[in-house]
Amino acid sequence: MVTMAGTLDFLSVNVWHILMAIGNLLILVLILKKFLFKPVQNIIRQREEEVEKVYSDADKALSDANAEKELYRKKLDDAKAEADSLIKTASDRAKAESSEIISGAKAEAERKLKIADEDIELAKKKAADEMRDSISEMVISLAEKVVEKEIDPSAHASLIDEAIDSLGE
Repeated sequence: MVTMAGTLDFLSVNVWHILMAIGNLLILVLILKKFLFKPVQNIIRQREEEVEKVYSDADKALSDANAEKELYRKKLDDAKAEADSLIKTASDRAKAESSEIISGAKAEAERKLKIADEDIELAKKKAADEMRDSISEMVISLAEKVVEKEIDPSAHASLIDEAIDSLGE
């Protein structure tokens, strides 16, 4: 069952067939490598670069967004501080104006009160003078009727003044 050519009949293994199959396989691998693996690797490399670029752009956008967020937060804090300052200034100004208005009103009230006191004093004096004149006329007419004699008008006026002074005290 063994032949001279070195092959077994029942196995039929031919070394040349195996070498040819290996050669074909090597040629096929080289062709695939040249026409398939290199372009696929180039495409994969391009995709990796694109993905890397997208990640770097995203990281840059995130860092820019964080920087802008900090900038806006700082501006917001500055705006709040400025608003607080404006409110404090306005409050202080309002308090100052309020005290000015109050002091002005007090001064005006005191002035009006003083004028009113002066008017009252003047009215009292005028009323007292009118009363004095009225009483003196009444006393003179009564005295003329009672005494029915004529008295010297200067003596009579001095008597009336004394009577009025004693009434005023």
